[in-house]
Amino acid sequence: MDLKEQLLYGLPVFFTPILLELVVGLLRRRPAYRLNDLITNVTMSLLTVLGSVVIAGATFVFYGYVHQHHALLALRNDSAWTWVLAFLSYDFFYYWAHRLHHTMAWMWGIHVVHHSGEDMNFGLAVRQSALGELTTWPFFVPMALLGVSPEVFLGITSLQLVFQYAIHNTYVPPLGFLEKVLVTPSQHRVHHSRNTPYIDKNYGNILVVWDLLFGTYQPELPEHPPVYGLRAGLRSWNPFTAHFHYFGELFQKAAACERVSDKLLCIVRGPGWTPPSLRADRFHDADDGPSATFQKYDPRLPWPVAAYCFAQFLVLAAGILLVAWHLDTLGVAARVLALGLVLVSTWTLGVLMDSRPWAWRMECARLACVALFIPALALMEGLPLMGVLPLLLHPVLGSLWLLRFRPMFQEGASPASRAPGALAA
Repeated sequence: MDLKEQLLYGLPVFFTPILLELVVGLLRRRPAYRLNDLITNVTMSLLTVLGSVVIAGATFVFYGYVHQHHALLALRNDSAWTWVLAFLSYDFFYYWAHRLHHTMAWMWGIHVVHHSGEDMNFGLAVRQSALGELTTWPFFVPMALLGVSPEVFLGITSLQLVFQYAIHNTYVPPLGFLEKVLVTPSQHRVHHSRNTPYIDKNYGNILVVWDLLFGTYQPELPEHPPVYGLRAGLRSWNPFTAHFHYFGELFQKAAACERVSDKLLCIVRGPGWTPPSLRADRFHDADDGPSATFQKYDPRLPWPVAAYCFAQFLVLAAGILLVAWHLDTLGVAARVLALGLVLVSTWTLGVLMDSRPWAWRMECARLACVALFIPALALMEGLPLMGVLPLLLHPVLGSLWLLRFRPMFQEGASPASRAPGALAA
């Protein structure tokens, strides 16, 4: 089984708990998810899988090359000590990778995607940056130099991913003495919180020893119930906004500095660093205020818009998985066209869920592109046109729905429903 198959076949392992948590919440009449938040999280997770098919595949080849030609130790895959060494070294390098992603601005620009979610559940666990592999893989190359084979590395990575997934929940209380042994859900709730005492704490992956050793351990405090999300709320369901908003803020911050040295330091210092030459009149660091009064971003959508967004999300999810599965077999032109359709569809879904009044025009244009490009893709890949004609039902039915409920799409959210904390459809 190659890396692509591992990524795609592993999806049910991560999505099944989300479905179970969703069903249990509905049965108890205490929903654990908001529709808009869940759609955004899953969409970003699928984009991450698509990105990993390309990026992780290339970095895995590099890891194998380093191990084959430059390994310092000849570690056997069937030795228990090899797995113990791999586990400890992965956990150690993960701590420093995670910590630097919080304390260097340009790396925070990648990692911020994961922290922009405002609900703590299994959906947040899969809310990852599609570009995350670009900044994480170098931290684990020393394992290849140690002699940890690619097969052992993948095995340890899978174990760590499952554990990290499991600690994204609000139900498990503090676990007594285990709080000083393992990274627990309680500690990870602290890590994801915007409360002042919790900022830049609990970077560990499985073992808490690194946080204790390097001074970043922080237990959950009863007087500070965790409030999740960014200090300056994202206020958007658009995956593109989640991925790139911080880089826009970082550019504005650097541009507002008078000294060149400060402009450069903005990139490598921490996100909260204030340059001495920063002109306050040209840059304002947004903050949504105290955590005690923070309200989630949650614009209400009319039911025809919400239903349309959910249907388009299902189509987009299927499209992303199809592109990921066939990406290495498509021609260059077809690959560019398919990826373009995925990215445009992701963007328009985001602006629809954000209730932008002009979003329906963008969606009409997207559906027209789909109607034109599906036959074009078939021709590029030598497929019979009759075989892809059923796929044209998607843009046709979508257009009919847009025309039927056009006023609701054009109105967007009312000022009252656009206020944070309003219920979504």
